[in-house]
Amino acid sequence: MSARAENLARVARAAMPTLLGVIGALMLASPLRLFQGSLPTPLVPLVVVYFWSLYSPGHLPAASIFAIGLIQDLLSGGPLGLWPAIYLAVQYIALSQQSYFLGREVHVVWMGFAVAAMIVSVILWLFMSLFSGALLPIGGLVLQMMTTIAVYPVFAIVFGSLHRRVVIEV
Repeated sequence: MSARAENLARVARAAMPTLLGVIGALMLASPLRLFQGSLPTPLVPLVVVYFWSLYSPGHLPAASIFAIGLIQDLLSGGPLGLWPAIYLAVQYIALSQQSYFLGREVHVVWMGFAVAAMIVSVILWLFMSLFSGALLPIGGLVLQMMTTIAVYPVFAIVFGSLHRRVVIEV
């Protein structure tokens, strides 16, 4: 392989987690709906941020997480800075608990994600309620978080495979 191709492959490997987060934000903005809209679209960027912050934090720096959140804010029409703050909080949670979760069984990491997602839900609901000036209904947000928590293991398997085959292997 030529030096140019090797450099391009190295850049692609380094950018992959960020690209996955951007794709997740685009999925949220798209009209894609699961089961004819009966289930909300999972927060894939949340899964991306948690997984990569836990298993390969060097490949998803805070600047990338901020950009993913900002893209989501711009596409959703929400207040600028909300999703970057949420995702940076998730990164902090994952990094602060990394030594505990690494090497644990999958269901333990999944429960850690569930706790982080619930914390994020409460913060998001409180902020949006303050922003709107009224207590907002929480049912839709709870359903979206439950969907996100339910699909985490599927994404974790796919991301784990990508991590082993693309990021770690040369």
